[in-house]
Amino acid sequence: MSGLDKRVYEIHGKVMNMFMGNQCYDVDPPLVMDCVKNALSDIGLNVKEIMFFDIDGNVTQDINNAKYMRVVATSNGINGRQIFTFALIKYRGKYKVLYLQSAVYED
Repeated sequence: MSGLDKRVYEIHGKVMNMFMGNQCYDVDPPLVMDCVKNALSDIGLNVKEIMFFDIDGNVTQDINNAKYMRVVATSNGINGRQIFTFALIKYRGKYKVLYLQSAVYED
């Protein structure tokens, strides 16, 4: 495993563990984006873009219609964009953000 591979594995593993645990759990709708952005920033990622998608994969601006969230981030030492996909689970008017998958798109 190269140094870059190991670094990506470590960062993406941290993200998975955070969001499969209690990170961004029981969050009010207007705070979901901030919660995710702050959590990723805390481990050294710079969030560049956040998009919401409905159940059919169409982009939506309204979190109440969103089922998925895609976050594009960068970090020092890793060339390219890191892409994270999360599921948004709504329960009693609050959200839980769950990790689904991640990838690196090299520039």
